[in-house]
Amino acid sequence: MQIALVENKKLWNGAVLALGATLYHSWEWGETRVSQGWRPWRVLAQKDGGACAAVQIFERKVPFLGASVLYGAAGIAGNDNEASVVNSLANWTREFSAKQNAILFRLESRFPDTDELRKKLLASVGFRQLNDQWSLWNQPRATMAIDLRGSEEELLQHMRKKHREHIRRSQRSGLKIVATKEIGDLRTFYELLLKSSARQGFAVRDFSYFLRLREQLFNGDGGLLFLAQIGGRAIAGILCSQFGSTCHYLYGGFDWTARQVHANEALHWSAIRWARKLGCNHYDMVGAGTSYPPCEGNSGYGLYNFKKGFGADLIYAAGYFDLVNRPALYATLRFAETHTGWMTAARGIRSAIQRAVDSPRREAGLQANQPNNDADFRDGAVPQVESEQTVRPKEEKIHWNLR
Repeated sequence: MQIALVENKKLWNGAVLALGATLYHSWEWGETRVSQGWRPWRVLAQKDGGACAAVQIFERKVPFLGASVLYGAAGIAGNDNEASVVNSLANWTREFSAKQNAILFRLESRFPDTDELRKKLLASVGFRQLNDQWSLWNQPRATMAIDLRGSEEELLQHMRKKHREHIRRSQRSGLKIVATKEIGDLRTFYELLLKSSARQGFAVRDFSYFLRLREQLFNGDGGLLFLAQIGGRAIAGILCSQFGSTCHYLYGGFDWTARQVHANEALHWSAIRWARKLGCNHYDMVGAGTSYPPCEGNSGYGLYNFKKGFGADLIYAAGYFDLVNRPALYATLRFAETHTGWMTAARGIRSAIQRAVDSPRREAGLQANQPNNDADFRDGAVPQVESEQTVRPKEEKIHWNLR
C-alpha cells in the first residue's frame, strides 16, 4: 500500500468523490480553513493502483509551545473497516504527528456509534475513543439529515403537518425566496447572522471568512445563499453547499422581529428542492442541537424538534478517536477541552470586539450594495420558522462558531 500527500486539487477531489467522501473531505473545504489558522494536509492511500482511503488532516500550531494539534475531518473516506488500510494509515499518521511535533491526531469519525467492529479496529491500532458528545474544534456527534430520494410530495408527507402548512401557506403569501451568490447579498446575510449572534450570544467569524467560503464553495453549482424577503427586506437566510451526493446546510441567521413569518422552513425547502435538482440524495442539517438522546426540556431540544419536523433522521456517530503523541500536553489539552466555560466567555468577548471594529466597514459595504438578478424560487419554496427553534444550546453554540 502506498500512502502519500496530494497537492493537486483535481486529483484529490476525484479520489475522495469516488470514495464517497463528504464536503469536509473536499479540497475547497480545506482551503476555507486556511483563513482560520488551519493548514490542510491531504493524505491518500492507494492499493493496486487505485485509491482505497483518504484523510484530510488539519494542523494548527499551539502558541508558545512549539507544538501543534491535528485532526482528520469527517474521518476516513473509503475503506475504514479494512484492517490493513486502517493500520497503515495509523502508522503513517503516527510518524507524521511526530514529525510535526503534534500533541495528538484526532480522527473525527462519522460511522454509527453502534458499529463496534470499527471501534475495536481503531482501538487495536492505538486510538482512544472519547465519550464527549461535543468538541470545540470538531463536528458534533449527533447530526441530522434528510433522505431526499423519492418525490417532492413524498418528502412533504414525511414532514410534520405544521411544517407542510407553513410551506404551502408561504407559497401564497408575500414571502419571497431568492437564491444568490452576490457579495452584496452575502453582506446582508452576515448582518442577519450578527443579529442572531447578538440575541443568542454565540461568536461569529469575521466577514472575510464568509468571503472565503463564497470563493471556495460557490464555484459552479457548488453552493448558494438563500435569502427570505418581505417587501424587498431580507428577514432570514441560509448558506448551503453541495459535494458529491449530499447538500450541506452550513450557516443560518434571521431577524427576530420577523419570527412570525416562519421563513426558515421556506428557506430549507428551497434548498432541498435545489439539492434534488443537482441529484443529491441527502440534505445534511448539521448538529441536532441538543444532547443525545434528545429529551424534551433539555437545552436545544427546540432546534432538534424543528429539524425533526422536516423528517430528518438523527445520526449519532462514534465520534472522536485520539492518537496521542505527547502525553503530558495531551492531558492539559483534554482538561481545557472539558472545562470550556472560560473559552466560551473569551470567544464571546472577542466576537463583540470584532463586531464593533467591523461595524463601520459593514455599514459602508451595505450602502454600496447594488441590486442583482437573483433567481426567484417563489414557485416552489416558501416556509417559516418558530423563534425558539433557532436557539442552539450552549454546546452547539461553541461548535458552530469554531468549525
